[in-house]
Amino acid sequence: MTNLPPLSAEGETLLDTIGEKKPTNHAIMLALRAVVFAYAPNASETVKYGGLHYTHGRPFCGIFSHSAHVTLEFSRGAEFHDGILLGNGTYRRHLRFTDPAAINVEQVGAYVAKACELA
Repeated sequence: MTNLPPLSAEGETLLDTIGEKKPTNHAIMLALRAVVFAYAPNASETVKYGGLHYTHGRPFCGIFSHSAHVTLEFSRGAEFHDGILLGNGTYRRHLRFTDPAAINVEQVGAYVAKACELA
């Protein structure tokens, strides 16, 4: 998809730990990470709140592993008004994934690009 920047040591530790316990979540996180960098190539990545956190001047999204799924959270997702994103908080909305094969790269990429623009 794109040349990905290397993970930080903290990012490697996070993904290794997830991979040992939840291999499917690990695969989903790697796939979503590739989408983030394909559609927001200038994003900065850190480990924060137990997941991979992305900024472009300001925070715009994060990838988080849960017990039975992975979420791609959008910091200003409530502004999207699309009827697809999940959540009911004041600002955040998310997509939920349980299978890496179910990731529609173009659809998810469009969300990432929009979130990055709003940052």
